[in-house]
Amino acid sequence: ECHAERHLYWAMEEVGGPKKRSAYTPSLTGKKYDDGAPAPAPAPAAAKNTSRRAPKEAPIVELVQIDKCIKNNMVSRIEKAGFVEMTQVLPSQFIDSLRSEAEEKLSNLNNRQKKAADGFIKISNALQAIVSKELAEKVSLALMGSDKIHDSIKHVFGKGGESSYEGFVVESLKLLATPPGSPPQLPHADDHCTSCLVGIVHLKDDQLRTRIAKYNNKQDYPTGITSTCDNCQRDEQLPDADYKRGVHLTTEKWYCGHCNKPARPYDFEKKLTLAFGELLENPDIADAHAGECPKANDGILALPTMIHCGPGNPSASTEHRIVLFFTVRPLYKNTKQLTAGVKKQHKYNEDLQIHAPCILYHQFQKTLRIYEHAGCNLRNYSSFIVGANAADLTRLKTDLARARTTIASQEKKIEKLMLRLGEGDKDTSSKK
Repeated sequence: ECHAERHLYWAMEEVGGPKKRSAYTPSLTGKKYDDGAPAPAPAPAAAKNTSRRAPKEAPIVELVQIDKCIKNNMVSRIEKAGFVEMTQVLPSQFIDSLRSEAEEKLSNLNNRQKKAADGFIKISNALQAIVSKELAEKVSLALMGSDKIHDSIKHVFGKGGESSYEGFVVESLKLLATPPGSPPQLPHADDHCTSCLVGIVHLKDDQLRTRIAKYNNKQDYPTGITSTCDNCQRDEQLPDADYKRGVHLTTEKWYCGHCNKPARPYDFEKKLTLAFGELLENPDIADAHAGECPKANDGILALPTMIHCGPGNPSASTEHRIVLFFTVRPLYKNTKQLTAGVKKQHKYNEDLQIHAPCILYHQFQKTLRIYEHAGCNLRNYSSFIVGANAADLTRLKTDLARARTTIASQEKKIEKLMLRLGEGDKDTSSKK
């Protein structure tokens, strides 16, 4: 995930003669104000350059060497390590089919005529494409037959209390391709709570491994879901450990464990910051490789709360790094009827990854609400936080959108007029 910052630089140059005050004073909005000095003579018009502008050269990406490696091939340690290694995940013919499909879509990436609707799109520092329907169905069935996946998801979601776990479903099958010259992703977690398990399968030999941070299984990950205690009848945010058992979806009774103590206020933002706060202070937190150097058909199955990042792909590389991405979501029996409009189950959402900007956004929204309850409106001061140019840029974006709409409308009118003129010419020629 990349972002760019725009900086404005101001410079004035006087040519000969006595020094005078600058004719213009720079402002944060980019506007110019006359301060009373004599206006400078207009500069001679420069000769028009008709030559094509040379394309900017892409910066050379050299990845930082990482020697640290965290290994785990035991299902029983997945919640301690945050992941488990997998080998020979799929039948070999599916690896070949997935790789061929990815390479075909890459070859059509810049071909508008051949570019399919399910072709690669840009995300973060990589490319993403949906696996074709027929192949996705076959791959899903093969993943559901994997003993490692079956044992791992049962270990995470099927223990403790009277868990109603009874199986899983494979979702979100995607092809991810990282072109040469791509820097590593921002470190992030795929979800704020244990909603599923996330899988990566390499489609080529000896590719760069996913970078991970040391997992902390003692964190209180926020679920964002409230449940009613069957003893004190108070609604409280469901702990991640109970959430994994599916107590909010099933008939299993749930007890908060502190009925005789004051209620714990719902504070999703605070829990989010406590659980993932390291992302705000350490951009190099993903400082280890996940598992052994992989061959095609090897991969990892991880908790969505594990902080990690795609490793990027150096400029010296001659090939795309291509992997299969998927999620496995638990299914439960003894489900209860929920109130209309209430979501049955929180699902993985690729647009809701937890990274530093996400934490800052939630904390900012929380602070706005706190001040609003006190009768203050911090939104009037938002320019000090997001930059003095934000309002101007927003207005400019709106104006551009309106201009595009107007141009499109005018083009349609011109097209209709041209058609009418063409029909008129045909009628005139036929009468002659």
